[in-house]
Amino acid sequence: MAWPSEQLLTSPWFAALRPTLARLAWDQFPSPQDWRALPEALRPSNAMGRPVHFLPPEELAEAGYEQRIFETGMVATRTDNWHDAFNALCWLSWPHAKAALNALHVAELAQQADSLRSRVRDRATLFDESGLVLACVDAHLAKALRGQEWQRLFVEQADEWGRGLQPYLFGHALLEKGLAPYIGVTGRAWVIEVAPAWLAMSETDKIAVLDQQLAQAIAAGDLAHGDTLHPLPILGIPGWWPIQDAAFYADEAHFRPRRHAAYRGSGVVRHG
Repeated sequence: MAWPSEQLLTSPWFAALRPTLARLAWDQFPSPQDWRALPEALRPSNAMGRPVHFLPPEELAEAGYEQRIFETGMVATRTDNWHDAFNALCWLSWPHAKAALNALHVAELAQQADSLRSRVRDRATLFDESGLVLACVDAHLAKALRGQEWQRLFVEQADEWGRGLQPYLFGHALLEKGLAPYIGVTGRAWVIEVAPAWLAMSETDKIAVLDQQLAQAIAAGDLAHGDTLHPLPILGIPGWWPIQDAAFYADEAHFRPRRHAAYRGSGVVRHG
């Protein structure tokens, strides 16, 4: 499979992966041998402290996906598969948050009385697949997101994007869509309020801070609350789509207005 080096290193969709990709310096799609040969400094650990390894499913014993990761650190990673490659790259880029999500799944499974997923597991899966982190220096900047006031968020606050509002994609399915974006792609945003000093950090340090904050929030049970994740039309972010004129933002099929009761609660994780 082709490895779109320029796209991965320049598109804003992949900003969260960029420090990891730069350290890996791959110029072709990673093989099983590449995953085995990861630099130890990049290798994450699971919640039990065991090193995480990415192996083809056929090499792994039969077991539940999340339980296996929790008990052994082995993550099933199909060969020549973008979905699984992005999942592995997210483990390298968001190691603490990914480990916390895995631990949450296992804890919920232990309490599960039947085959139905709990709401907490549904939200954890939604964030793992389609989530993004919206770092915010002022909680008021995220108010329009929570109210789905798209004109205000994307047009009136356009100058804040890349400054007071900085998005980083987390979900591996959402990252895969970034290879060929299309109008209508919607992520689930988790707002994290950061201190102004965060803005002066390197990209590596910024993501490390967000990773720690996410892990702490997941462990604290924030995904039990229905107001943690907010729908966000990805291509509305200024600069993420070539034509963002008035007609583009007026399309309610893409930018759907909020149609139920006014939002209550902040859903913001604060970084002191």
